[in-house]
Amino acid sequence: MRLRPCARGCLAALLAALACVSLAPAALADGDPASDVLLYQQVFFPYASPSPGAKAGLLGAVAAAKRAGFTVRVAVIQSRRDLGADPELFAKPQLYAKFLDAELRSARYLGALVVVMPQGFGVAAGGTLTHNGTRYSPRPAGALLRAATRLQPPQSSDPDTLTNAGVAAVRAVAAAAGHPIRGKITKVAPPTGGGGAGSGSSRSIELAAGLAVLALAAIAMIGVGIRRSRTSEPG
Repeated sequence: MRLRPCARGCLAALLAALACVSLAPAALADGDPASDVLLYQQVFFPYASPSPGAKAGLLGAVAAAKRAGFTVRVAVIQSRRDLGADPELFAKPQLYAKFLDAELRSARYLGALVVVMPQGFGVAAGGTLTHNGTRYSPRPAGALLRAATRLQPPQSSDPDTLTNAGVAAVRAVAAAAGHPIRGKITKVAPPTGGGGAGSGSSRSIELAAGLAVLALAAIAMIGVGIRRSRTSEPG
């Protein structure tokens, strides 16, 4: 039995939709979610989202540090799933800070970095480009490392506890870099979408659901086309 042109078109749409649905889960397992989010936002929040107040506090600390002359981005890592395809870096905040710093540097972010995990903190000092932008010159990181090691590890996987620890870390690291935050930190409302691993996953799930609906619609249309072809065939 041959399919009519309409049915053939529906079949092609079905195959394309099914291919996209099969690829959608890959978006959920991002290689390193923080390296994507921190390219356009100052803070990466974990899948287990902190409260709006905790988020606003950390965003306020990052903004205060910038006003003091210290550019920094923060990755709050609550569990292995926040590391995407690199779960082996969990519980190793300094090692992950080096890894994440290299990822961001490849996208031309040259500022400082703070990583917060239940086990402690990791830092990277950032650097500058010299020789007409062809050579990377790292800033001294010793003072920042010492400041991070003096901080009490959160020793908790509670998202708010980790995020609040990030505020203390930003204060300490900014001061160690010679740009202390003076006075009270004013909270900054988090952007729409959250800026964490979960927001990207939500969009991927919505995309997969939409494509699944498209696939079901294509199957139904193919069924209609087949039934019409059978009824139009000579008996």
